[in-house]
Amino acid sequence: MRDSVFSKLTHGIEFTYNLRDDVEAFLIKHGEQETFEHIMNVVREALAIAPLFDVNPDAARQAALLHDISNAISVSEMKEAAEEWSLPINEEEHLYIRIIHQKLSMEMAQRIFGCTSPDILNAIECHTTLKAGASQLDKVLFVADKISWELEGDHTFQADMRTKLDELDLDGAALVYLGHVWNQRDKMKLVHPWLIAARSELISQRV
Repeated sequence: MRDSVFSKLTHGIEFTYNLRDDVEAFLIKHGEQETFEHIMNVVREALAIAPLFDVNPDAARQAALLHDISNAISVSEMKEAAEEWSLPINEEEHLYIRIIHQKLSMEMAQRIFGCTSPDILNAIECHTTLKAGASQLDKVLFVADKISWELEGDHTFQADMRTKLDELDLDGAALVYLGHVWNQRDKMKLVHPWLIAARSELISQRV
């Protein structure tokens, strides 16, 4: 990136401080209409799930709106962006650099959209992988993201996650997806250490 990450991403955008409208304008500016549509699906799911588990709906809404804003950065530039912002990249993430989009979205939520809530920022930072010690908000965003994916073919994990939500089992819903990834670990470029730790912790808590 010839210009700083911040100036390149925000050039020509007028922010209104209406978060939903600003996220839409930002993503459309960067050719990410599909990302915005996904985000709005996640918002709807998060707002439906949050009250079931005593999670602040507005916090869930804000986290959902901001979780994928780093899609405005091309994968080829994500590493450079992370380095400019001094974000840590662990050894495993170097194998699949796209995974750092969750960290980049967290940083952009602060730098570009002015988010100052540690709870919201933490949820954004682990929305793809989850992590050990996850909050209820972390889990709400994680689950809402996964059940919002529009996937081709038969993906029973989404139906299984919804079943767990119907049973008011948020940890169980998260574990369905964590187990889905774990069972495919030999086929995947990366199983993130945060995901491994989150899965182990949730399993141990259910024994």
